[in-house]
Amino acid sequence: MTIYSVFFPNSTFLFFQQTYIEVLGLTDSGGNGHITLLTYPLSLYSMNTFACFQYLRTQKIFYLDLLSIIWTTVLVSRIISILIKGDVIIDLYFFFGILTEFLIAPSLIFFRNKLFKKS
Repeated sequence: MTIYSVFFPNSTFLFFQQTYIEVLGLTDSGGNGHITLLTYPLSLYSMNTFACFQYLRTQKIFYLDLLSIIWTTVLVSRIISILIKGDVIIDLYFFFGILTEFLIAPSLIFFRNKLFKKS
């Protein structure tokens, strides 16, 4: 990636059919970078999946508490980001990144509270 950024910033990058600069979203092209879509939500979903499996395996509420804290922090950060930036771009990243942030945190908190009531 470093070679692309230094020597070929305007060449087509891998299979994206866009330049390296456009793929990373480093220019104001009216959307989010595709690399952002591949890394940021994917890493959060992987962490979410791991913690849920750990909870199911061990039945320790710690994993749900951890996920609730992480996703609440992500949600609050996203709300602050939207308020500061002032606009939301509707693209693929919106559906897989931003929209899910508004759904996962409340769902986890609801699920966690239901488990506490049963205990």
